[in-house]
Amino acid sequence: MWKHLQKSTVGGRILLGIFLVIFLINGFSKSGQKSDFLDYYHASERWKSGENLYKFDVAYELQNSIKKWEDLFLPENANLLSDLQNQTATYIYPPLLSFLLIPLTSLSEPTAAGLFGLINFLALCGILYLFLKPKRFELNIPNIEWFLCLVLFLNYRYIESHIQNNQVGILLILLVLLSLTIKNDFIAGLILALATSIKITPLVFIVVFVYEKRWKALASFFISMILWNTLPMVYNADYTIAMSKLWVEEVLGNALSNPLLRSWKNNQSLPSTLAKYFVSGADFVNQPMYGMPFFTLTLQTVKYIQLFITFLFGLPLLYVLTLKNKKWELTSLLFLASALFSGISWIHSFVICVFPIYLLLGKKQKEGILKKENAFLLIVLALPLITHRMFVGKILENVFLMFSILFYTGASLYLIILKETIKKPNESRN
Repeated sequence: MWKHLQKSTVGGRILLGIFLVIFLINGFSKSGQKSDFLDYYHASERWKSGENLYKFDVAYELQNSIKKWEDLFLPENANLLSDLQNQTATYIYPPLLSFLLIPLTSLSEPTAAGLFGLINFLALCGILYLFLKPKRFELNIPNIEWFLCLVLFLNYRYIESHIQNNQVGILLILLVLLSLTIKNDFIAGLILALATSIKITPLVFIVVFVYEKRWKALASFFISMILWNTLPMVYNADYTIAMSKLWVEEVLGNALSNPLLRSWKNNQSLPSTLAKYFVSGADFVNQPMYGMPFFTLTLQTVKYIQLFITFLFGLPLLYVLTLKNKKWELTSLLFLASALFSGISWIHSFVICVFPIYLLLGKKQKEGILKKENAFLLIVLALPLITHRMFVGKILENVFLMFSILFYTGASLYLIILKETIKKPNESRN
């Protein structure tokens, strides 16, 4: 009976439905807890009050109040210190996202969080709907429902973390995939511009438009970027201009280029990994517990190392751009790069692995995934799961996270896809 169920589409659909029900229930059960969505929610409220969207004014005020370090603990500075810890730079997205969420501020926080979680769940369903048609990604996958269950299982840790944090990543994945699968150039540019205006990292996918020579889509993207980012001016023009300028100067110009920005245990990006390894005070709570930094380097030296590693990973992409019929391999590499090399990549940020894993296993399944030559790939795919606290306990999980295990598994996945892409290149493009 099990063999018959395993080969049937009905069995795959049942298991896929169970996965989705688990994600939906998990999302609603977490709606009353503290999550990243509350940072979006409170930022949206500031549009009404006119407060600083990024709360950098708190940092400036505290800086003026502190003459010596003992002043931090004066009673009159307690509220400012609390705001600095819990509100300053907790929202680091462009103003558009908080503007679009203003209608949700008329609801209570748990209700608004539940509604946003439902939007994320529908976005996940949208991604799976796209995956159900593998031919659009130049794949031929039998028993697609069972295959999608495997993809969800291998990405379970990332999706679970994403649901708990009620983040925006799954929605962005759907927007990016829609922009790259839609044939209409105007709509494709419009959708990718929306994703980029919500969070800057989808900007890298204009490379795919260039690769396909979709110049009309590229033009639509730049025009739509202007339209999306000026849309909030309908609500409050002066505030929009001021906050957009602040985001460019303080967040994009300073914060995101600083390896020390939230270089905490759970941050698995390259800049954070280097900061934890080599900069004293990057994570002053956890570094002493794990014997870090291993040795101390200047911040400028760490930046140079970061640039060098980024260059080494990015250089082969130029070669991939010369190969024919490598659109989706290029897309996978860009998804991974957007998490590995950005300033902040928490566990949930690696939910972007859902597409690279789908594509890679989709190409491998014809030759057999469990073959000996795929042993390293299987280890890379298994490590994020077996280093989860459910299997190794919270203490050991923290050790793996402090050493940035997800950066190494993500980087390994990047190199595997790069190797597969270059190993059997199609005819070179001009």
